[in-house]
Amino acid sequence: MGKYLMQFICPKCGRHVAWALPRAKVSCGFCGAKIEQKNIKTPNPARLPLDSDQLVMFSDFLNG
Repeated sequence: MGKYLMQFICPKCGRHVAWALPRAKVSCGFCGAKIEQKNIKTPNPARLPLDSDQLVMFSDFLNG
């Protein structure tokens, strides 16, 4: 499998934080928890290829 993005959900407050590469370290904007792949309680099996048109759709929506 090539490179892909995975969904990061905060293990502390349960909110969606980001779609990022599996090795990423992100911070929850709601509660401040630090999130890595190893501390996600229930990983989402869904994966998003880096060249996905879905990613473009989300970024257009978020940027207004």
